Amino acid sequence: MVDLPPKYTPEVLNKPAEYGCLSKLEGTWVNHNPTNDGTRWGLHTTCMPSPGSNSETIPGKFHFLCENYTEELTFSLVQGGVRNRAGTNEQFNGAVKYDQSIQDLTGRGLHEENGMYLWLDDIYNHPADDESIKTDIGFPEMAAGDGSNGPTFVPGYSISRSGTIPHGSTVQMFGKNSEVTDGTPPPFPHGTAAWDFDHLAISKSMGGAGTTPSTPINLDAPAPDWVFDTSLPTQDPSGNKTYTQRILEHELYPYSVRPDLRLRDAIAGQNIKDYTLIELSTTEENGPQGGILNNPIVQKYVPVTQMKLRLWIQTIEEDGEEFMQLQYEQIQFFQFHYGTDGGTTRWPHIQINTLKKKV
Repeated sequence: MVDLPPKYTPEVLNKPAEYGCLSKLEGTWVNHNPTNDGTRWGLHTTCMPSPGSNSETIPGKFHFLCENYTEELTFSLVQGGVRNRAGTNEQFNGAVKYDQSIQDLTGRGLHEENGMYLWLDDIYNHPADDESIKTDIGFPEMAAGDGSNGPTFVPGYSISRSGTIPHGSTVQMFGKNSEVTDGTPPPFPHGTAAWDFDHLAISKSMGGAGTTPSTPINLDAPAPDWVFDTSLPTQDPSGNKTYTQRILEHELYPYSVRPDLRLRDAIAGQNIKDYTLIELSTTEENGPQGGILNNPIVQKYVPVTQMKLRLWIQTIEEDGEEFMQLQYEQIQFFQFHYGTDGGTTRWPHIQINTLKKKV
């Protein structure tokens, strides 16, 4: 049986907001890369409809873009809990605003976004009383004390995020947080284990670069020879290898294929004392769902259909001093055109970065 949450009283309105682990985000985070270390820049991979193509008659022609970027990401706490009244249950959200600005390494703007993270775990039980019965005309259906035994709302998630970008998409994501305090770093794969379509810039519906479960590509080794075969577009123009060849032959390989390997390499050798992991998604197997709204042209031609996020807030010890570091992997799926087999094609758009909190 679910325990009842604390009873609501007017004093709750004067309590400071609860932000949970989101309070660690407060401040401004930036790329810190005085030695121009390649692992210390952000990176994105983006598949876009090829010029002259359309979603009705031309299958799956795409332009691939992968580049480094620099970023400023600012979080600010909204003072006071934000009250959601739901009758017997009341929820007070701890709101954290964010503003994100991303430029390429020449200073050209790439991405702007703003929104909020919400801490959702602050729940109260609010039963009826004589005053509410009188004011809200609850009699004769209700009596003082109704709701004191529930039902109790149990949040399925501890965190939500809403965000808006000027392309015309608005996102709502839900998820949870976990804590690691034993000094172990975030786990990332190596070798063929890194060939995991959940994190690749190549989806299965893009042909999977011609791999099978028994023939993954080792992303810690040089790219396979066929990647540099210039005859492929002529000899096998519709082949799976040809289709994704440009992603594997990119100068930023292997990060052009699996961007979060740059996060792995950025923390190699660091002393990570502890970290918080936040995992959010627009879709879940069951329970409440998030979602994405797109403006008309995006919805018609390049709809964003799913988004997921992993974000690590890390305490780093270096030369006897501590500083805060933030890493994230954000994956969106576009769904434009169709494959040569007529099926739906999903195009991953991935962003990763390693940021240091300003002091």
